[in-house]
Amino acid sequence: MSLVRRFIDDQSGAVAALTGVALIALVGIGGLAYDVSRAYALRAELESAVDAAALAGASQLDGTAGAMGRAQSAAMGSLVGNREALADAFETNVAVVPADIAFLSAQDPDVVATTDAGASFIRIDLTPRSLGLVFGMLTGATGFNATAHAVAGYGTAICKVPPLMICNPDEATSLTFDGNAYIGRSFLLTPPPGGNGAWGPGNFGFLSVGSGAADVKNAMGRNPPLTECFGTSVQTQTGNIASADDWFNTRFDIYNASASGNKNDIFFAPAMNTMIGVKTNAGASACSPAVSAPGDSCASSAAVSTGMGFPLDCGQGTAKIGSGVWNVAQYFATNHSGITPGTYVPEIPAGAAGSGWAAYGPATVAGGTTPTRYQVYQWELAMLSGAIAKPAGAFSDGQAAVSGSNDYAAPQCNKLGAQSTPDRRTISVVVVNCLADNVHGSSTVNVISYVDLFLTAPAHNNSIYGEVIGATTDVSSVGAETMLYSVRLYD
Repeated sequence: MSLVRRFIDDQSGAVAALTGVALIALVGIGGLAYDVSRAYALRAELESAVDAAALAGASQLDGTAGAMGRAQSAAMGSLVGNREALADAFETNVAVVPADIAFLSAQDPDVVATTDAGASFIRIDLTPRSLGLVFGMLTGATGFNATAHAVAGYGTAICKVPPLMICNPDEATSLTFDGNAYIGRSFLLTPPPGGNGAWGPGNFGFLSVGSGAADVKNAMGRNPPLTECFGTSVQTQTGNIASADDWFNTRFDIYNASASGNKNDIFFAPAMNTMIGVKTNAGASACSPAVSAPGDSCASSAAVSTGMGFPLDCGQGTAKIGSGVWNVAQYFATNHSGITPGTYVPEIPAGAAGSGWAAYGPATVAGGTTPTRYQVYQWELAMLSGAIAKPAGAFSDGQAAVSGSNDYAAPQCNKLGAQSTPDRRTISVVVVNCLADNVHGSSTVNVISYVDLFLTAPAHNNSIYGEVIGATTDVSSVGAETMLYSVRLYD
């Protein structure tokens, strides 16, 4: 065979040629994978940096003066630092600039905040960073822009509280609620309409916990309740819950019906002072006294022979909020005979701040009665605990006795140990706008605030009676034990 013919027919080396052609494609695919992985890594770096910056900024949004300025400074690096190594311009700390930052009073949909007090969220939309592509030029792409976005908020929650919410009593005139504007005023909280009827101002409702009504009833009386914390939004529990009163009233050393089995349970211990205005015999009969709605008459200051607990405000009737004026003269004539509350200067426990009645709790709003019911209650607790001496006339109707027929101050039924921290007759509850949020049946509701209440009387016929102590804060009478601050990412 001729040399030419052999050359034409020879196939040795063909694989090398094909490999050379294929290698170009393989290098291109590998290069593209390298560029894509760098792009994803850059995006992850930026997301991590922006998340941290948003959380740092949100930690400063406490509603006080200068909050947005402090939050901007924190987000820009005063509280956090995150390196970025992959973009064209290497950054030892990812620079967040003022133009990247916005403050919101609400999100989803976003509402821009105009004041420090209204700034609840910080949103960061980072200026894009460029990434030069090593192999992208093979496809005509020479660069890639990466950015990141985050929304974080500063929030509060209350924990270790009964699963209760109240509809903003003043929603018709204001979508905000400040508990401090109602200190000393009586609240009459009534249940919402049945079925899917709309809830209105002054209604109270149960919050969804556990697996249903049984868990809600348990949480109403148990200390600590087996519930989660309640933060920026809550889920209502459908309908009125039968016998919830019985579980709630274990706080008053009352163990009726379905809650009767808890009278020897330390988790259902009563408050330290259980005076309710009903005289019972010590022992078994003290476990289930007959209770009724508190009165609202201020027509007489004479002692009530059958006993008297804390009343509603004068002439309150069925109104959801009283005036803050209550029949303190008749209460003292019945329970602390010979002591005139308007002129009496109470002894102050060691270490207490303030003087007179002010040492026993926040002062009432303008025009309200001094002392408030809560201040009187705290004074009674101080005497019962021995923190101050009992003056002549205190507990004149035998409330401090351990036998006979009296309206007992000290628990007579469950004697396993009264609960003092927090006091079982004080609670924090969430406040919501039931009309604006169209609350009915089972609903998810936005929380607008929290308020501390002193329970003035046992719950009766599904109504709850309380006096406002003030807005819940981390140093308020209940909030010091129940309020939790947190920052979290929302987007």
